[in-house]
Amino acid sequence: MTEKRKYSEGARAPFAALTAMALAFAAPSTPMRAADAAHASVANLPSPGTYVLQRIQRVPSAKLLDAEGRSVDLSAKVAGAVTALGFIYGHCEDAAGCPVAWSIFEEARKAAAAEPLLADRLRLVFVSLDPARDTPAVLRLLEAAEQDAAAPPWIFLTGKSEADIAPLLRAMGQDIGYERDAAGRRTGAINHMLKVFLIDPEGWVREIYSTAFLTPDNLLNDARTLALAFGAASNGKREP
Repeated sequence: MTEKRKYSEGARAPFAALTAMALAFAAPSTPMRAADAAHASVANLPSPGTYVLQRIQRVPSAKLLDAEGRSVDLSAKVAGAVTALGFIYGHCEDAAGCPVAWSIFEEARKAAAAEPLLADRLRLVFVSLDPARDTPAVLRLLEAAEQDAAAPPWIFLTGKSEADIAPLLRAMGQDIGYERDAAGRRTGAINHMLKVFLIDPEGWVREIYSTAFLTPDNLLNDARTLALAFGAASNGKREP
């Protein structure tokens, strides 16, 4: 295993709240170097609005639970804003997985809060892969930790059960596997490829980022492009 170091305090604290433990999440040095290189090449990104992000798929209707335990439809939660959607879980110990997405969302959110174009048009959504442990009560801790009225909304959702979220995961192409020990017992770890979906205000996925391309700069540049394309439609208002 490569030498580890703390990824960021911002990534550690919310996940500690999620698991009710003081977990010190770490990131390998190699992904960090890749991220640094991506930041260094931000000047090479095309100007926002000078390119088109094609429609990939619609976000399906999926009944989930919010932090208050209310039933909500995912398609409604992503409507009316440029949305970055990711699937994570609180007990994730893969340093190159969920904590990376968390840190990138935090950085992108902070930058977007200072941009008139994105402050009222961007939304962040995390859906848990682990409904049994990431309950609405746990999500409330998470939302409280990330509460910031001046920043774009950050929404945390979960399901009633694994079976409840399975159709959504299939529809979004988010494959997962439950790790088992030598005796066949589940360890609690969920194997999944980190993906983040960028969604337009009409509910169409316009980009899917894997670890190699998931950086705050790429995410924000594409979000600006969609915000420019849908500026009149969103009308500068935040949707629930």
